[in-house]
Order: sequence, then C-alpha cells, then structure tokens
Amino acid sequence: KHPCEAANCDDCPTCYLPPPKSCDVTTYTIIIMAHTTGRLKKFMDPLIEMTDEWRGMTEIILVWNSPRTTLIAVNTEKEQQHATQLLAWDKDPSHPLRIFFSLEEGLTNNLLNRYHPKLRPKNQAVMYFDDDGPFFSKEAMVDVGLELWRRNSNIQVGAWPRNIRYLSSRMKVSGKKGLKENIDIVANDAQGENDNLHPSFTPYCRNITQDYVDYNRDSFPDFNAHILLPSGSILHRNFFCFIWHPAFKELREWVAHHKTMPDDITVSMLVSHLAGKAPRTFPREIGTTEIDRNVESSTESGIIAQTILNQSHRRLGLWNKKGWFDMRVEAINSILGYFGSMHQGSLGWCAGTIYSQGNDENQSVCIPEKPTLNLIPWLNEGIGSDHCPTGNKNVKYSVW
Repeated sequence: KHPCEAANCDDCPTCYLPPPKSCDVTTYTIIIMAHTTGRLKKFMDPLIEMTDEWRGMTEIILVWNSPRTTLIAVNTEKEQQHATQLLAWDKDPSHPLRIFFSLEEGLTNNLLNRYHPKLRPKNQAVMYFDDDGPFFSKEAMVDVGLELWRRNSNIQVGAWPRNIRYLSSRMKVSGKKGLKENIDIVANDAQGENDNLHPSFTPYCRNITQDYVDYNRDSFPDFNAHILLPSGSILHRNFFCFIWHPAFKELREWVAHHKTMPDDITVSMLVSHLAGKAPRTFPREIGTTEIDRNVESSTESGIIAQTILNQSHRRLGLWNKKGWFDMRVEAINSILGYFGSMHQGSLGWCAGTIYSQGNDENQSVCIPEKPTLNLIPWLNEGIGSDHCPTGNKNVKYSVW
C-alpha cells in the first residue's frame, strides 16, 4: 500500500516544500487527465503539437481514470483511431507519452489523481491541462508561464484564475491592504531575495463574525485571484506528497463526495497555505503580430475571456446546471472554514510596471491584456528578470 495511504502514521512520508526558485530547471512534464474516449478528439491535436514543438517538454502523462478496456473497446471509428494511437505511444519508449491507469494502481476515479505521488513525474515542473482544455499556446505556457514558475517554484502559477468576493467590510479592508503590500514587495525585489516577505493572510471567522464570501464566475482576474483552475497551471511535484498525505485525508474525502468535486479550490488553498503566499498569474494569450503590439486598451478583454470560456463546453453545461453555482459558493466557504484564512490575492504579470492600471474592484488590471513577449517584465530588463537567467537562450526579446 502506498505510504500516503498508510493507516499507521509511523509510515507516513516526509514531505519537503519546493525551493523558492528553480533556475536550473529547463524541462517539464505535462499531465492531462481523462476518463472517457468522448473527449479524445479535443486533446489529440494539442497533444501532437506539444510533442512536436514545445521545447523542454520531456514527458506527457495521461492519467486515465477508467478501466484500460475503455481504450480498447471504443464505439466510434474516430475514437478508435485516437485510442489506438495513444496506446501505441504508451508502448513506444521513444515517445514522451505514458498512460497512468489509475484503477490498476489501486486508485478510484478521482480528480486528485493528477496530483498523486504514484505518477512519479521525472521533472520538477508539472504543467496541467484538462482533457477538454482550454489549451493555451506555447508562448503563454513555455515562454512566459514556465519562466514565471522558475522564479516562483514554491507556489502555484497559472493562466486561468478565479477570485472570490469578500462580503464583510473587515475582510475587504484586510484583503486590499495585503494585496497592496504584496505588489510593493514584488516591485522592490530586484534580486529575488524577498521570498520570506509576504503579507499576512486574511482571517476568515465564520462562527464569530459570520464571515461569508461569494464566488466570482464572471471574469479571470490577473490581480486578486484566489483559485487557479487546473488547465494552464504549473506546480512543483513536491506538492504531490502533501496533497496525498494522511494529514489531509479528510480534505480528499470531502472533494470526492462533494457534488462539484472542487479539486481546484482545494489544491489552490492547500498549496497557498503550505507556501504562505498567493499564487501568481500570467497572460492566457500572448500577442504575436504587429496589430497585437499596438493594442493599448482592454476593450477586447471580454471577448478574450468569453472565447477561452467557450473552449470548455462541459463547464458551461455545469454552470447552467441548477444549483451548481450555489454549490461552488458553498464549497469555497467550506474550504475557507477548514483553513480559517485566505491569502492576499494573486499578482498580475504587470505588477509594479507602467502596464498596471487602477481598477476599483481588483485594484489593478494589466493593459494590454494580450501582451507581446517584449512587455513581459521577467523576460526582459524588468521586475523578476534578475531572479533567474531566461531559460530559452534562443529567444531574444526587446528591452523592457
């Protein structure tokens, strides 16, 4: 039996937090989780592109949460072609893809399987995508996202953030103060030496002061985000040990039995409390044309957000399901009740730069929302650039 499921805590594993920076890491593992052949067509083309074009990717793990037979006895001809191709790649030692059959490893169909220590990813950096996407570009994930993670490897980073809304005046004041402090710390940390500096978390006092929060499903804010959805997120493999440690067994059971199976909320909250810091976000889209370089407003932000949201029709169906939103609100309040506090909120890619502009709700927004690579501060001579040398030596960006 795996030690993370041991009943005797004398056999419990010792978990180690990741280092604050991983400048020497240049390779990564991609994990995609699936359980039905009906979604194979959604990720086969992106998977092929990742294999052929994404530098530094040395491993793809397909976490299959159904019996192996579901990849063999397939209903349609097209699904059969995809399934046969996946099984062939799994048997090919020269191909980076391997299939992890969860049920054969003694696990159940659980969304948290994508974080299980039994996966044993060969790389420290683990990049996630849902089987139905959205699949963000190489520029967003590798050129920008991985570089941000190398400079912040002890937290969760991602491109698909959600935030919660504080309803009490006390929490609003505390959260706003903490976010401003966090921006100041990052803006003044030229050499990456302030890892131990971070604002205090905002206490959540449900029983004493009747604190309650709301879940924001209407936007993907770079600033003041509290949860990162799995697709487009990057996490250090050391967190796997914590997520499946016996100490958090009741959390895993809660995820498995909750009607919304809120693994995203749980992982973001657990990682932030282990790290003592908020997650970081990076742009979902990177401009690659001259037109993109000339965009200086956020008028397209609503279109971008809706386009990304529309890539996941399954989630749209869930949100339209009666009571789904209320159950998500209940889930975030339950997990906050478990931990008793909330981190100060994420920082956008533009934190501390001229591209950060004021906004009453989130304090700041990044404009343009679709930046080109020469605007990303940590890729150029901006905030974070001196924390690590840029991993891609073949790409030269304009001076920031």
